[in-house]
Amino acid sequence: MKQTIFYLCILLSGAMIVSCELDLEPKNSVTFEHFFKTEEDLFSAVAEIHGQLRETLLSVPYHEYMGAPIDRISGTASVYERLRNLDPNTVAADSRQEQWKKYYNVLTLADLFMDNYHKAERVNPGRLNFCIGQCHFAKAVCYMYLGRIWGDAVITKGSLYSGKYAKSPAKAVIDTAIAYARRAYDILPKYGEMRGIGGKALVSKQYGCKGSAAAVLAHLYAWKGSVLGDSQALREAEAWCSRFFDPAYADEIGTYTLAADPEEVCQKTLVRTGEESIFEAEVNFYELSPGYFLPGTFMISYPVMLNSQREDVADAYFGLYLDTVNRMYRAGDKRRTAYFYKPDDPQEANTLGLAYLYKWRNTYYLQSSATEPIFSNMDCNKVLIRLADICLLRAECRVKLGDTAGAAEDLNLIRGRAGANLFPDADAGENAADLQLLVFREREKELLLEGQRYYDVVRNGNDYVRRELSEGFAALTDTDIANGALYLPVPRTAFTDNDLMIQNTYWLSKMK
Repeated sequence: MKQTIFYLCILLSGAMIVSCELDLEPKNSVTFEHFFKTEEDLFSAVAEIHGQLRETLLSVPYHEYMGAPIDRISGTASVYERLRNLDPNTVAADSRQEQWKKYYNVLTLADLFMDNYHKAERVNPGRLNFCIGQCHFAKAVCYMYLGRIWGDAVITKGSLYSGKYAKSPAKAVIDTAIAYARRAYDILPKYGEMRGIGGKALVSKQYGCKGSAAAVLAHLYAWKGSVLGDSQALREAEAWCSRFFDPAYADEIGTYTLAADPEEVCQKTLVRTGEESIFEAEVNFYELSPGYFLPGTFMISYPVMLNSQREDVADAYFGLYLDTVNRMYRAGDKRRTAYFYKPDDPQEANTLGLAYLYKWRNTYYLQSSATEPIFSNMDCNKVLIRLADICLLRAECRVKLGDTAGAAEDLNLIRGRAGANLFPDADAGENAADLQLLVFREREKELLLEGQRYYDVVRNGNDYVRRELSEGFAALTDTDIANGALYLPVPRTAFTDNDLMIQNTYWLSKMK
């Protein structure tokens, strides 16, 4: 009930009107005087912030489609082919532009909290810090996405600011995310010690804790170091990754453990709250509309779907050919038979030669008395960061810092878990000169269709962009990339009544 009241207060105040002009001015601030009174009010506000954050994180950003390693797009999903080819008539079209409003809605709620929490009385300092830390964490996550998706973006100035907003440079956006993530890390408890309303244990891995804040920092510093050209940031990224593996930090950051094998990754880690999972977006089927929230869902068909047949795989939006799977995962790699259904069984073949994705297996159905159950969505959370990701991110940073021995150790930790040949694999002709590419390939295999690959490509440089993405990206010049081609265009709605807003250079000539 409190949560609903808070949400209504936001609507009444006008502060949720974070559209084109980013108007964050509350029109009726008296509503907040009557809301922020007790500790329960604060926790209800935090719950609303996380509710908005959940809806935001459960969308699939265009970049996740663009970076997905796929061979085939079904005819009914041709829009995704145009999107993946960076077609300006699709990416920049008014009706299809990716909107940043959902991120600013979360930031608005967090700003409102930070400007009003002091009105609550007799709140335990530790409980107050937990709520403040959640706001810092939510802000860090939103600015991370804004900085990676749009580059230059708006940095809000609090709920009382009533002026127009100009964009800030990408570096400032990422630095803002880093600042909030560090604040969150400093005041939040580790996972396992989080407490919600009334002191009840909080087990959600969407809520911020020291571990999730550290993982976000690792990704932020890796982006800053690789994309924004800050070598010291790469060292920071390596250090934040290392906290997850250094026994000296175990008591501080919390314990996260690699799943025993790829099968456990599928059956536990990628479902919800597994020991390898660090940060997840919670799925609540009572509030989530039917649809897709994972890039991998676009490839789900037989045998995961009830009453599906082998040939139904042709109707899945995305497809991978079995030949591609065999090239990606060499003999002995357990991910091949965990991530894909019976790839060696000739009786399971289909006429198109497509592999059956089996990485996500739990489905959720709506019941119908008149017909068979109707597929609604995958029955799992959206795992955003897990320990294998952090391990391979550290390997990437170590390669770039010249620590080939450390990078090889990280690479082999993940290969060893999968039963794959260790580096250097003589049969594959591997050597240290190829280590950066081999780490990239390992992330591609381990994190298949989890949404990381586009950002992996961008972090590794322009040559990777042209080689690893679609033909549309292959045609980009260095000047195109410097002018913002790898970011999305600022949505048209951000220009309404705001003469301070500008489009990035690459997309300016492509807007119609």
